[in-house]
Amino acid sequence: MAQTLSIILAQYYPDKTQLRHTLDSLLIQDTYDFELIIADDGSPEDYWDDTRAYLAAHGFTNVKLSKNKVNQGTVTNMLHAVELASGQWIAGISPGDYVYDASTVRWVLDMLRKDAPQVAFGKSAYYRQEADDTLVQLPGETPFDRTPYEAAHYDNKAIRRNVLLYDDGISGIETMYERRIFLDALQKMNGRVRFAEDFATRMFAVQGLHIRCYDRILRWYEYGTGVSTNEKARARMDADWRAMLTLMRELYPQDRMVRLAWEYYHNDRHKSRLVRGLIGRLVVPQNCAFKKAQRSWQPPVNGDIAELKKIYAYAEEDTHA
Repeated sequence: MAQTLSIILAQYYPDKTQLRHTLDSLLIQDTYDFELIIADDGSPEDYWDDTRAYLAAHGFTNVKLSKNKVNQGTVTNMLHAVELASGQWIAGISPGDYVYDASTVRWVLDMLRKDAPQVAFGKSAYYRQEADDTLVQLPGETPFDRTPYEAAHYDNKAIRRNVLLYDDGISGIETMYERRIFLDALQKMNGRVRFAEDFATRMFAVQGLHIRCYDRILRWYEYGTGVSTNEKARARMDADWRAMLTLMRELYPQDRMVRLAWEYYHNDRHKSRLVRGLIGRLVVPQNCAFKKAQRSWQPPVNGDIAELKKIYAYAEEDTHA
């Protein structure tokens, strides 16, 4: 039977405890009206049998496995899972990140059925688990500028500028995509972009698709361990962004914002210092009001840590788990 929502749990070398907590955040939901796809990207141990048994023991059986024999990167992993999905909309999560509270999925389903968005995003609550297992909330939110997404004065031009030039993107962890358009984007990105499946949203902005913004927390986001927040991985993400811009320049050669972004982010040492300086200052002036505000912005601390602790305290019913 076709589903409204497919949740893709994308994993690579998953930590078993983090994976279990992520599953718990799904099991505490007050509706199971969604399908879950475990998308493993070539891990030697995917915990598939354990995961399926644990979910079934708690009454959830609508689960599928998408398994890559070798590691291929997040984009390919998501692509294979989306191909397998039956939901009209797709949402993603990873071990260590959690659905915010017990009513989140029901709320998302209500919004998807009411608004039928092509792309929609909410908010995340950032946290970190210390070495002594203490849970600490952290400031964090994307994007910095949400005003262009507000229904009363939706501004695609400002959105395109923000996501292409001002590095003010939307996190994939809090985004829902219509399956058809997400599949098309991933197929275009496959083989070009490895880790940043959420760059698809920036392509959607270029395509002029309406991106809906919800003022609700949808996820707990473990800050500092993922491919976008881990220092060692940022160089890979920068390379992915340049690859994405090259792809979009090929697909949309007449788009002025895409051309400007390509020039700005490919402004490397092969060019003279004078040329690099001119490109940088003309394309993204660092003293413009937006960049000043972006640099001085103090992100909020979102969420109620009591909701996070409920996930960690979820009682297992299986003694073997």
